[in-house]
Amino acid sequence: MIPMIAFVGEKKNGKTLILEKVLRELSARKRKIGVLKHTCHGFQLDYPRTDTSRLYRAGAKMVAISGKNEMGFYGRTGFELTPEIIRDLFFPAFDAILVEGYKSSHLPKVVVALEGKPPVWAKDLNGLIAVVSAQKPDFNTKHFKPTQIKAIANLVDSYIKTHRRKRDVKIYLDGNNLQIKPFIKDFFLNTISAMIGSLKGVGKARRIQITIELPEGMPLPVIIPETK
Repeated sequence: MIPMIAFVGEKKNGKTLILEKVLRELSARKRKIGVLKHTCHGFQLDYPRTDTSRLYRAGAKMVAISGKNEMGFYGRTGFELTPEIIRDLFFPAFDAILVEGYKSSHLPKVVVALEGKPPVWAKDLNGLIAVVSAQKPDFNTKHFKPTQIKAIANLVDSYIKTHRRKRDVKIYLDGNNLQIKPFIKDFFLNTISAMIGSLKGVGKARRIQITIELPEGMPLPVIIPETK
C-alpha cells in the first residue's frame, strides 16, 4: 500500500507550515505526494449560493466539480473514515500520503513543535519516528530543527523507499473494507495478475482496479449462468 506519515502536534504550533515546506522540497524531487488533513470539527469547502453548494444542500450524497487541470469533490459519509480507507479509495497513484493530524491512529508520526519542546504526550506516542522542534526533546528520538527542511524531506524520502508498496489486495463492498486471509490474498494476486497479464496491450502498472456492478439488492454469491 502507499506509505503514509502523519505530522501531529498541538494546535497553532507549525504543523501546516512544516508540511508545506516539506511538500515543496519533495515536489522538487519529482515525488507525487498526496495530503490528508484531519479535523475534529465540521468544515466547509464550498461557498454559499454557488451551484455546487445548492446541489449539495438539496441532498446530493457527493458533489464534484471539474475544470481545466483541476477537480474537487466532497460528500457525506455517515461515519468517519479511517486514513487507510481514504487512501485506498481516493489516492490510487501516489508515492506517499502526508497526513496532518490523526494523532490516535496507527500511522508513523512526526511531532511538530515550532516553539519550545515537544508536548509531554509525544514521548509515549504510538508510531513516533521523529520530532521537529526548536528545542531538543527530553527523550531519545530522531530530532530536527524547524529549519532542517531538506533533512525532514530526506526522512520522508527514505521512508517511501523502505516502505514502498508491496503486492497486496484490498476488497471493498459498497465502500466497506472486507477483511480477507493471507492465502485468499495470494489467490487473488496470483490469479488476477496472471489473467490480466495475458491480455493484449497490457504494460507496466502500479495498480489493478476491478469494479463489479451488481443489480440493486442482489445477494452474494452471484451465480452467473453459462452462455451457450
